[in-house]
Amino acid sequence: MKTKKSVASVREPALRYRGLVRGRLISTAYNLQSNKGFALLLTLVVISVVLAIGLSLLQVTVKQLSLSSLARESTIALYAANTGLECMQFHRSIPDTRSKFLRDDTNDWPPDLNCADVNQVAGSKQAATLVDGSSSQWLYNYQYQFELDYGAVGSADNACVETSLYIADLRDSSTDIEDEPVTGEGLTTVSCTSGTICTTIFARGYNRPCDQLNSIFTVQRELTIEY
Repeated sequence: MKTKKSVASVREPALRYRGLVRGRLISTAYNLQSNKGFALLLTLVVISVVLAIGLSLLQVTVKQLSLSSLARESTIALYAANTGLECMQFHRSIPDTRSKFLRDDTNDWPPDLNCADVNQVAGSKQAATLVDGSSSQWLYNYQYQFELDYGAVGSADNACVETSLYIADLRDSSTDIEDEPVTGEGLTTVSCTSGTICTTIFARGYNRPCDQLNSIFTVQRELTIEY
């Protein structure tokens, strides 16, 4: 005789199968959520690393551009100082202006000067007698400003140079000038040997026009010569 299976015994494997499928679906969904979380974390880590590298490269680039710009501005200031120094040496060597510097010729004193085909800045010419002839010693100081054009005409590439000339006349003196104090220069004192004419020139070059020297972007270079 054939035996009949009960309804409960038939349904039991089906229920087990459904439970197994449901469990696998839940496990799969959990695994997908875990994978999504890991992928998000990995993405954030990669983005952070790339961003850090990008910011580092940007910082290096900005520093390089800043140094390059500073080098250019420093070169302009140095060229201006060198030009001013050579101009004052030139005028010191010319008999006409040298006689005015020494006051052998008192006409048109202090003299007007030209540097690199430009006249001195209006109102910049100054002259002072620091030692007034005691013991046949004379020490004069002459200061000028020139605005040199390093760019196109009318551009803002003009560079200012301030020159300061000290000339000591001890031709008729038997006493040296020793450590005569000066202020606002690259040296604190000037000296000269008796029976000679001594010259000290300071030239301060700037990367900006003379009316913009108070700018925070101003770069100064100074040259000094004694003879």
